[in-house]
Amino acid sequence: MNTKTKILKTALALSLGTALAGAIPAHAERTTTTGGGALSTTAHVDFSIVIPRFLTFRVGTASGTIDLITFTVPAANVGDSTPIAGTGGDAGAGTAENVSVLGNGGQVTITESNNSAGAGLAHATLAENIPYTEITTTSSDTANLQRPVLSNAGGNTSLPVLNSGNVTNRSATWTYAYANTAVHSAGTYGTSAKGGRVTYTASMP
Repeated sequence: MNTKTKILKTALALSLGTALAGAIPAHAERTTTTGGGALSTTAHVDFSIVIPRFLTFRVGTASGTIDLITFTVPAANVGDSTPIAGTGGDAGAGTAENVSVLGNGGQVTITESNNSAGAGLAHATLAENIPYTEITTTSSDTANLQRPVLSNAGGNTSLPVLNSGNVTNRSATWTYAYANTAVHSAGTYGTSAKGGRVTYTASMP
């Protein structure tokens, strides 16, 4: 490479570097003041914080296990409208489930549905069903985290109360009972294979 070629390449590189430097905006501010006596000058920094939208929802065991709540009716109480507590909840009270919802994007809606195709909890072998209206739900915080009422068709909703702005941060326990208002054939009804799977869906606009 001769000397003229080297000089030309160097000039082009310097020219390109100067052009790029002029095209790239500065990311800091510098000011200068001069003169005698006390001096003062300023520089500014702008801040921006970006918070992502998120929604976290829990009903029952937090590990991903789907809890099975079982109501066993004593023979002496079949169909006598005595509410029956069950077993299987994660809150240490038999049929109580820990519930929490945390989100930051506006009003949360909780919707109930089930896998019974509108028929209720099916008998293991017979063509007989117990409707979801026989399973009652009560919340420990009715003012802020109410439960949706269970139904065969699904679609009932509840609206957790916003804490502030668009933030929801609520927790409660939902306790279930079997209302026991009718006499049904002996046997097991429901489980996930027989229409006993309830799904709660939390959604945010």
